[in-house]
Amino acid sequence: MLMAGKLLVVITSGWDSFERARQGLRIARNLVKGRMVDEVGILFVGPGVTLLDTSVENYGVVERFLKELKEYGVLPRVCHGNLKVYGLENRFDKQLVVADDAATVVAEHISRGFTIATF
Repeated sequence: MLMAGKLLVVITSGWDSFERARQGLRIARNLVKGRMVDEVGILFVGPGVTLLDTSVENYGVVERFLKELKEYGVLPRVCHGNLKVYGLENRFDKQLVVADDAATVVAEHISRGFTIATF
């Protein structure tokens, strides 16, 4: 059942609050998988970008969500400025996440009528 609506999930929680971040990823995946909304976007900012560090032992948990989301046509974005702050410019999977300007991503989604939820 497809319902009208669009959601941008903003992941601000890092590894120290991983369960919160995982809930955001799970909700996004379930909304897309169940076709409960028209469109879902995901943006990693602040400490949330650390979840994308492919050198972290627990990265596989995040990677599974990212791969599944990609299968459903969702390609998350990550703040390129925060990647620099956390020294992760070369330690994230560019096939699963796109580096972008966070303010631009948020403005784009607002202009397209998205609701924003932060995890």
